Amino acid sequence: MVQHGIPGVQELATAAEGRRRTVDIAVTDVSRTFQTSGGTVEALRNVSLTVPAGGFVSVVGPSGCGKSTLLRILAGLEQPTAGSVALGGRSPAERVRAHEVGMAFQDAALLPWRTVTRNVAFAREMAGLARDDALVARLLVLVGLSGFERARPAQLSGGMRQRVAIARALVTRPRLLLLDEPFGALDELLRENLNMELQRIWMAEEVTTVMVTHSVSEAVLLSDTVVVMGSRPGHVAAVVDVPFPRPRKPELLHADDFFHVCTRVKAVLRGEGEGGG
Repeated sequence: MVQHGIPGVQELATAAEGRRRTVDIAVTDVSRTFQTSGGTVEALRNVSLTVPAGGFVSVVGPSGCGKSTLLRILAGLEQPTAGSVALGGRSPAERVRAHEVGMAFQDAALLPWRTVTRNVAFAREMAGLARDDALVARLLVLVGLSGFERARPAQLSGGMRQRVAIARALVTRPRLLLLDEPFGALDELLRENLNMELQRIWMAEEVTTVMVTHSVSEAVLLSDTVVVMGSRPGHVAAVVDVPFPRPRKPELLHADDFFHVCTRVKAVLRGEGEGGG
């Protein structure tokens, strides 16, 4: 049974189930190699995964296993050496040109001379889209930054800067949101609080989301599915389904069932088990 905790959660949950009947991301046998001065580096080998429309998938794995490379391929910033990627039946490059892909990184990379409002609006300017003050204002409310519209990055905490980055990633109204360790530099308590905020934003925006993270608990808390990657060459070692209803509350972090799912993911990371969800 879906728990209640935010306005309209039953309607959001019902709509999400309908969206997840269709595949939004299809990665098929993707490999990626790089030529370096020391020879050929195989970053990814035969990676395949699917993400349903409106779904939330996290990718975890050891450092250097190609998680960020996979995200960059989804963003159209790199091309696979072999295999194919389709976002809603089209290539990443086509989706990027249509301003349907938003990204947020561990470094918020805000422009220090711009206010919060103008940092969020900057993504629309760069995309050549019409100014939309109402949308920017709505997103600032959504990410909990009402009252800070005129503040500059130096006046914000690390968590607030990350909220600005997420609002900026959403301001072009993307179909796909890509997150690369968005809370990796924050302390544990703030990170947990922002995890709850990210869940709320994701449910409200109905955007397909792929997040790279080193935190197993963060991945399990937020995701429908956790893709566990093995060491280089990066490959899918397991796909673990997360069975908990939404919205998920902080208390879930202390539940036995949550611990068991995290343990399963960690076992794969340690090489103790592989398999599907």
